[in-house]
Amino acid sequence: MHVKTYEDWIGQWLDAHFDTPHREMVMSYPAKTDAEDYGVPQAMQDGKVDEEGWVRWKMVASTVTAEQVREMERTCRLAAPVPPLYLAYLTTRFVLNVNLRYDDFIVTLPDLPSDHALRDVRTMWMNWEQLIQHGYIPIATYEDGAGPVCCDTQSPLPDGDYDIVWFDHEEFVTEDAGSRTRLEAMAKPLFPSFRDMLLSAKGSPASLK
Repeated sequence: MHVKTYEDWIGQWLDAHFDTPHREMVMSYPAKTDAEDYGVPQAMQDGKVDEEGWVRWKMVASTVTAEQVREMERTCRLAAPVPPLYLAYLTTRFVLNVNLRYDDFIVTLPDLPSDHALRDVRTMWMNWEQLIQHGYIPIATYEDGAGPVCCDTQSPLPDGDYDIVWFDHEEFVTEDAGSRTRLEAMAKPLFPSFRDMLLSAKGSPASLK
C-alpha cells in the first residue's frame, strides 16, 4: 500500500471505531484548562464546556508529518521505523480515547491532541528505553497501564509491520530484564501485526479486512 492508502485506511478505521451507540460518552472528555494539562484543546472541542468542565471532542485533520515522526525515531534510537499503518495513525488525525476492546482485555493507543500531538508517544518511548535498546517499539498500553504493547522489530513482515507483544511492567521490578533473551521470555504474544491488532478489535469494519 502507498502512504496515501494507509492514511485512507486509518481514517476509515477511526470513523468506524467511533461510530458506536456510546459515541457521546466516548467522545467526551475534560476540557483543557492549562497549557500543559491533558484536556481537550480548543481546536478539538465540539460544543460548549459543561458545568463540570467536560466537553464533546471531535477528530481533526493532523498536521504532524512523517518527517517529524522519523526525527523522533532517530532521537529515541529506534532499531527500525514504526509500521507504515502506525505512522499513518500518528499523522492522519488528531484523536483521543482510542481504546481497542477485545474479549478479555483492552489496548489503548496514545492520545494525539492537536496542541501536543506526539507528547504521549515521546513519553512512552523515553520511559521504555530499555525495550527500545533491545529491538522493541512501544506503541500502546495494555489494560489500564499494566504494561507497554510493542512491535518486535526482530520479527518483521514484508510490508513493514511486526509481531505485536506486550510486557507486564511488574515483571521489570522482580526480573532481570537486561538482555534480549530475557525480554523474549517476558514478552507475551498478542497479534501477528499492528494491522491485525486494529482489525481484531470489537467494532472494526469488515470492509477493511
